[in-house]
Amino acid sequence: MTLAHRAFVALLLALFASAPAFAAVPPPMPAASATFDVGSIHVQQFGSGPKSLIFIPGLTCGPWEWSGEIGRLASRYTVYALTLPGFDGQPSVAAPLFPRVTGDIWTLIAQRHIEKPVVIGHSLGGTTGFMLATQHPERLGGVIALDGLPIYPTDVFSTPDKVAAMADAAAAKMAAIPQAEFAAYEKSGSIPYLVTAPADVDAISALTGKSDPKAAAQWFKEDLELDLRPQLVAATVPILLLAPYDAALEGKYLPNAAAKQAFYAGIVKNAPQASVVVIPNARHFAMYDQPKATSDAIDAFLAAH
Repeated sequence: MTLAHRAFVALLLALFASAPAFAAVPPPMPAASATFDVGSIHVQQFGSGPKSLIFIPGLTCGPWEWSGEIGRLASRYTVYALTLPGFDGQPSVAAPLFPRVTGDIWTLIAQRHIEKPVVIGHSLGGTTGFMLATQHPERLGGVIALDGLPIYPTDVFSTPDKVAAMADAAAAKMAAIPQAEFAAYEKSGSIPYLVTAPADVDAISALTGKSDPKAAAQWFKEDLELDLRPQLVAATVPILLLAPYDAALEGKYLPNAAAKQAFYAGIVKNAPQASVVVIPNARHFAMYDQPKATSDAIDAFLAAH
């Protein structure tokens, strides 16, 4: 690995890391009122409120990562919790993945007559929310993206050729991991950078280890190569981007929370109704490191929209 690549990876890790908080091992999922498939996506339905939410997990995750929010909000909303293909024990599908999954989400919305849902996505799920907002904003009530952006943050500092090379190398490395070793890889090489408490690292890596490494590699490759910024002008729906931040680990690149807010705001500046809220002292899984701050931000957006 070249010095430039090492610097790129160091920045990638720093931008998704933060300061200690406390453990919030995911609570059990509530009982689903319905479970079904729509094309490539697996759907669990909760609650029966007049307004609807669609939760989309991040890379290698299932709806369990949102279980606290699902349990909390299902008493007021109808909640649709998705599992993307290749993750959490679901079968993989052929690439390209983003177009296929967003198409299946629109099918879900049409088939179930879901009226202007708010899409709540984490990481890759947040990026999917941005893509949906650029496609048919008139069919959505809003998008909440927790550390999921229309472009992978480190790509902002690179060139398309370098991004493509990095994406190919990262995907090849991930795809080569045997399924039996994937949980151990997640526990040692990935999740410790994304959440603070050791109990959460253990719990999350055991669950993400159920995902297909080859599917995760393809998702990661497509995510790294994606740049939706030129299309954001079409994303006229209200959008909330939640930005975890910690000065101790990100301070070398972003000296304070205002700098993190400005960096993310610059990325989504073309979206007419996008706003950025920083969650201090939180890593990428902010719903674990700072659950109250995450819930409060979600509630404020839902109340306003």
